[in-house]
Amino acid sequence: MTEATQEMLQRWEPTAQNRRPLDIVVEMQRLAMTIVGRALFHTEVGDDVEDIRRRSQVFMEYFNHRSRRLFSLPVSVPTRRDRRVMQAMHESDAIVYRLIHERRQSGADRGDLLSMLLAARDEETGEGLSDKELRDEVQTFLGAGNETTAVTLAWVWYLLSGHPEVDHNLRAELNAVLGGRIPTFEDLPHLKYTRMIIDETLRLYPPAWAMVRSTIGEDEIGGYYVPAKALIILSPYVTQRRSDVRENPEGFDPERFTPEQAANRPRYAYFPFGGGPRQCIGNEFALMEATLVLATVARQYRLHLVPGHPVEPYPIFTLRPRHGVLMTLHPGS
Repeated sequence: MTEATQEMLQRWEPTAQNRRPLDIVVEMQRLAMTIVGRALFHTEVGDDVEDIRRRSQVFMEYFNHRSRRLFSLPVSVPTRRDRRVMQAMHESDAIVYRLIHERRQSGADRGDLLSMLLAARDEETGEGLSDKELRDEVQTFLGAGNETTAVTLAWVWYLLSGHPEVDHNLRAELNAVLGGRIPTFEDLPHLKYTRMIIDETLRLYPPAWAMVRSTIGEDEIGGYYVPAKALIILSPYVTQRRSDVRENPEGFDPERFTPEQAANRPRYAYFPFGGGPRQCIGNEFALMEATLVLATVARQYRLHLVPGHPVEPYPIFTLRPRHGVLMTLHPGS
């Protein structure tokens, strides 16, 4: 994670010298895709990062288009939008099938998720996963493993740019814990304020801004009758900003996540990764990644929002900044 982040920082050096603005959403997507490719699949996806990122945008815009309409033509009707998303899907699948084919050909067990999936066998038949089944798993982890973390980090930089006191406290912790060196996994328990910044960002701008659950049986919730098999929409974005749960809910205050304050919080007043048996399986990986990336970048740079650039939440598949986040780079010390 820190290795990929350092490579990104090296790539940023000419941009920092010229003070050219960067779209931090795009930069964080590239970084997160590189990290997930290496960490989960022991695969270098650098040459494919930009293609995968663009296709991801196509998928999310398509999802948003269909989910916001009461009536949509069936997918079998080949509209221009449908043809575009199908083309993107085929191209993305080609990359994933290539990764699977190369690993099958090599027969190497690299101790990563792809090797575990290839080694998995059905307990009754002894059969392994087909290429299509492997493709489904890989696409899920590639998509979920980069988009949400990238969006979270983009919101982190946006919030830090507007709250210099929080930025100051962050750098004080990094100086005390790291002393100028690169963070490691062993530093995570000591980067408490850094982690609280991530948590507070997830409270204000949870990437999974809404979740859908289906009721198993009929129930009553808050005095409302809920029939069996009903679809219920849960919104962390709405719930986590409730004024009856916390003071100044619209404000950015990482101190909300001190152990003392967290102990008095209702269980589901904060659930950016969902809850129960359907909680996101990658939540700990995402939190570790976001914390290490934040600490690594902040050692070297401060990121300032370009004056006048509009930033507003865009609730599509994830809660993205609608116009991106244009920022300039400045020395971190």
